[in-house]
Amino acid sequence: MSEKLLEVRNLRTVFHTEEGEMPAVDGVSFRLDSGEVLAIVGESGCGKSVTSLSILKLIPSPGEIVAGEILYKGEDLLKKNTKEMNQIRGEEISMIFQEPMTSLNPVFPIGHQIMESLIYHGEKDKAKAKARAIEMLRLVGFSTPEKAISYFPSQLSGGMRQRVMIAMALTCEPQILIADEPTTALDVTIQAQILRLLKELKEKTGAAIIMITHDLGIVAQIAHNVMVMYAGEAVEYAPVRELYKNPLHPYTKGLLQSIPKINEDHDTLYNIPGMVPGPKDYPKGCRFCPRCEYAGERCEREKPPYVKRADGHRVRCWLYEGGEANDA
Repeated sequence: MSEKLLEVRNLRTVFHTEEGEMPAVDGVSFRLDSGEVLAIVGESGCGKSVTSLSILKLIPSPGEIVAGEILYKGEDLLKKNTKEMNQIRGEEISMIFQEPMTSLNPVFPIGHQIMESLIYHGEKDKAKAKARAIEMLRLVGFSTPEKAISYFPSQLSGGMRQRVMIAMALTCEPQILIADEPTTALDVTIQAQILRLLKELKEKTGAAIIMITHDLGIVAQIAHNVMVMYAGEAVEYAPVRELYKNPLHPYTKGLLQSIPKINEDHDTLYNIPGMVPGPKDYPKGCRFCPRCEYAGERCEREKPPYVKRADGHRVRCWLYEGGEANDA
């Protein structure tokens, strides 16, 4: 039976602005088991990246986590101080950041940047740290890692920089790897290589993965479970096969419908009408209501609960109000 590694309960992260408090993540709950790959999916502005940064307590000012619990192995990370979190970051929970082009320091060789994490987390022998850096570069696909450790980021392609970011994230063998849009800005061939690499590394290291993405097309290749976010809320949660076979929320249906299918010929691709609202423009009722073809008067005035159905599927929509209300 899988061990529960991480449980997020009713997480609420806001940004304080001159116009008031703007909720970027509003009451999100989920769990992650050992060895699991959980995909968090949604359009830009839905709160996916803020959720992942909240887990590591990396919310920049004027942002603030104002409510909820983030339980890692039963301990609430929100109660830990900066020193304790610095030990957890990288060693226990690691993150591949969204932009490899800007996340690597341009003035240091990549080997130095990989070694830095090892040294910070207690490796005093620089020769061992260098050997580990070479080992990690070989693991992520560098054919000549002994030479590559002296390369600067500017000497690498986008795909190679992303591999370096993965190597850095896995150097200390974390229990949880958060991958924030790891295939963004890469061509489809490199995307496939990066996804295959993450799957192989998960098998070798046993790390659980939280995959942040806007692309449901890549989710089926790697995820066990999927949480769909919209306007700061979780609107659907299901095993990946169940989600593709039987999507419930109108937003999820729209995301799946917008994926091009190789066996279908269309002059134009489907797109969900409208835009994700900003926090100050959230509707009173269902936040997807202005874009939803099934919306009625109740959707406009009442916020739907997050219900758990008999099949284990969770959904936030008045079309399925017969389920059991459940925010966990």
